[in-house]
Amino acid sequence: MELKSIDSLIDEDLKEPAKKRLFEEAQKRNNAAVEIYDLRNQMRLSRRQLAKKSGVSKKVIIQIEQGQMIPSDESMEIMEQVLRSPGKDSNSPLSYQK
Repeated sequence: MELKSIDSLIDEDLKEPAKKRLFEEAQKRNNAAVEIYDLRNQMRLSRRQLAKKSGVSKKVIIQIEQGQMIPSDESMEIMEQVLRSPGKDSNSPLSYQK
C-alpha cells in the first residue's frame, strides 16, 4: 500500500465539486477574518468602535473575525471604507471576494 502525502489527498478531495465549494467558502471566511482583524488592530479600533463607525453590528464583526461567517458585500464595503487608512490607495486588501 502506497502512502500518500497530505497535499495529494487534499488535491484528490478538491476534485469533488461539493468539497471544493466547501473549501473555497472556508478560505473566504478565513481571509475575511484575518483581514478585518489585522486592519482593525492596525487602526487601533475596538470591535465596538468599528461597529459604531461602520454600522455593522459588533456581533457580526465578532462572527467575521472568528471565521463563523462570510460578510455580505455591503458590510465588507462599509468596513473597508472605515478601515482604509488615510493616504492608502484604493486597492484595499479587503478584496477576498472580488
